[in-house]
This record gives sequence, structure tokens and C-alpha cells, in this order.
Amino acid sequence: MRNRFDPVSVWRSLRRFAANKAGVSAVTFAISFSVLAPMTMGIFDIYQINGQRGKLQDALDAAALYAARSTATTTEDIDAIGDKALAANLKLIPGATLQSSDFVLNTDGDAKVVAVASVRVPALAPDAFVHNPVTVNTEVTRAGNNLEVALVLDNSTSMAGASLTSLKSAATQLVDLVVSDNQSPYYSKVSIIPYGNGVNVGSYAATARGDTQTGSNPTRGVNSTPLYESFRFNNRSGGKVTWDISTCVSERTGPEAYTDASPATAKVGANYPATANGNPCISAKMAPLSSSKDSLHTAINNLTACCSTGGHIGVAWGWYTLSPNWAEVFTGDAAPAAYTAPHTIKALVLMTDGEYNSVYCNGVIAQMNTNSSASGSGSDNDHINCNGTNGKDAYAQAQALCAAMKAPPNNIVIYTVGLNVLSKPEAQDLVNKCATDSKHVYLPADGTAMTVAFKQIAADLQRLRLSH
Repeated sequence: MRNRFDPVSVWRSLRRFAANKAGVSAVTFAISFSVLAPMTMGIFDIYQINGQRGKLQDALDAAALYAARSTATTTEDIDAIGDKALAANLKLIPGATLQSSDFVLNTDGDAKVVAVASVRVPALAPDAFVHNPVTVNTEVTRAGNNLEVALVLDNSTSMAGASLTSLKSAATQLVDLVVSDNQSPYYSKVSIIPYGNGVNVGSYAATARGDTQTGSNPTRGVNSTPLYESFRFNNRSGGKVTWDISTCVSERTGPEAYTDASPATAKVGANYPATANGNPCISAKMAPLSSSKDSLHTAINNLTACCSTGGHIGVAWGWYTLSPNWAEVFTGDAAPAAYTAPHTIKALVLMTDGEYNSVYCNGVIAQMNTNSSASGSGSDNDHINCNGTNGKDAYAQAQALCAAMKAPPNNIVIYTVGLNVLSKPEAQDLVNKCATDSKHVYLPADGTAMTVAFKQIAADLQRLRLSH
């Protein structure tokens, strides 16, 4: 017997099947959601982390570059500049926080600013994986310049006592600040030029002024070439004297008087000092360019106040130690670079207490600076009976040298430090006209202020060394 078709039964069966299928789908969806949702949020976390990493890297690169281009010379200052620049450039996603940043000045090898920073990014799926802070790093090699600095330092009698003590301390600190312990990729060198009635050039004397011939000049008062070991002349009081040559030198005369021409082209003046009368060749010797702090310290410590003042001779020799025309005299590490050498700054620091009173005639302190200005110190017995050969006093000669140094292509930067010169019009005129501009003039009233001035000059030299 056939079963009879029952539409109601079929409908009920279909409803039961449909109900059972909906239950299965709900369970399947619930299981899938519990697995896929964390994965989806984890993927979003990764997206946010990568996005924040890019923003942090861009900001850190910009901050490190800004810090590297600054004139800061310590890690502390570099860090402060970098932190400020990072804060200004960093874009954080909602909920993210800057955890740390560190900028370090690394002078091992190339001078670099090395930076690292971390950001904590909020997590939608904290249990999906370990959410470490986003950390990036960068480094920027600092641009810079080679630095050659001549310290021309007053060593005359008027500097005796506290002034000279302060000068030694100030010059030593400048050397320590300017001469880098690392001479790569850019070097920094200093020369020391003490001056009194002349400059003691030591072993460079024969090359600079010429060789000497034994005996004395055959004609009294005429200094022939080659030079004689002793010089006979009449002094200002009419006496007949004979003095020996020294390793000090006097000013150059003739067409090259105010140039940096090589001594092969034009010799500098000899020096026959009044040794027995208290105005000898100064004992402190000049030191050419060097990056050895120890040797520079020694040269500074040897400063001993003595004698009258031929400050223009000190200015000339400061220039010579920076001049490429003298590279055959100052050789090796002491050789000055060309004026056109890339990334090279040349500077001269002239320190004086203002008493420029000695010019020369035939290697002896002249009886007059000019026809109206008395020359030198001591009695008439200490001066030859002729006027200064160059026809200018020591102030005017120093200014002529400064003007030539500053002019292209030399472009030497000149700082002047006039110790207690406010009551000396000639000295004020000298320091103001010799300096590159008014910003390079320092007028300390005492030793303490002079030390501050030298520190400020050192800081400015560092700025030049790190400039672009």
C-alpha cells in the first residue's frame, strides 16, 4: 500500500531542518569571531606600529640633522637641542606617547650625532603578540672645518705679575677648548707667538733673517748682508757700542714689509738687543701650528714678562704661522694650509695691554718711532742713532699688517683682546681697527675678565669649526 502524501508533515519537517541549520550557523559564527577578531585587531596594531615607526624615524632624522648643524660642542647641549627638535617634528597617533630620546655627540672617528628614540603605541589586541615600544635610531656626520689659530700674546715687562698669570691661564683654557682630541676628519691647530721687543723664533732665525758672518761689521752703523754676529754702531747718546745678534727678530722692511712673503723672497729684520741694559731677546720662543696640547701648554708656561714692546712684530709672526707662503719654513704638521684649502678657517687672536713702543733701524731699537714719537724703553744708550726704517710707529705697522691679513684671498679672522686699554687712545684704535669687526673686540679691565674673553673667543672659534 502506498504512503499518502501529507503536505503538513513535510512543512513541519522543513521547519525543523531550518531551525537546526540556523543554530549551526550561529555556533560557527561565534567560533569564527572569537578567532578572527583578535587577529583583525592584531593586524590593525601592526598597521599602527608601522605607521608610527615611519613618523618617528622621519622626526628623529630631522632632529638629529638639526642638532648636527648646530654649534653645540657637548653631548649635553646636543641632547637638549635634539630633544626640542624631536618634540617639534614628531607626529603621534592617538594614544601614543614618546617614552625616551637620546642624542649623543660621538667624536670617535668622524664627528657624528647618534640618536635613538622610543614611542609606546596603544594596543587593541594586547594578548595577540608582545607589543614592545617602537624604537628607531639614526646618525648624522657633522660637517665642519679645519681650524688654524695663531695666539699672539703680550710678553712685555708691563705684563709682569697678575696680568701674565691670568694670560697663561686664559691661553691654556683656549687651547684646551679649541684643539680637539680627535684630529679627524677635521683638524684644529694653534700656534703661540709671545712678543716683547721682538719675537724669539729660535731655530727658525737663520732661515728667517739670513745666516750670519763671523766678526763685526767693518763700517760702524751699517748692517751689511750677510749679517754679522756682532754689530758696531753709535747709540742715541753718542756712545760707540757693539752688540751681538740674537735669535729674536725685528720687523721686515722694504716692499714686503706688510706682506706674508716667504723669507726666500724677503728676509725679516735681525735683532741686536741691549742684553746688558735689561732689554734682551725675550726668552719665550714662538711655537708654530700644533695639535699637541702638551707642547702648546709648555710654550704658554714659558711666557716670562720682559722687555719693551714691538707688538707689530708679534702680529707679523702670527700671520706667518698661518701663511702658506711659509710652509717651507714651518713644515710637516706645522705647515699652514693654502688660503683656498676647502673647509679651512684661519684666525688670529691678538692680546695686548697697549704699550707698543719699539721699532727698529738696522736691527737695533730706533731712536724714534717717527720724527715726533719717542721709541722704546730705557736710556738713550739702548737705542741706535737712527729712526725706524719703515717710517711708521709700531701701532701703524700693526694695523697695516692686520689690514693685509683680513683682505682677500687671505681672509684671516682677527680677534683682539685689549687688557685695560681704555685710557690709551692709540691702543684702543689698534684693537678696534685690527679686529675683523666690533664683535671681535674684547676690552677686559682685569685678568678675570680677560679669562672670560678668551673663553668667549674659544666658543666662537668652535662655532666656526662646526659651521657649514
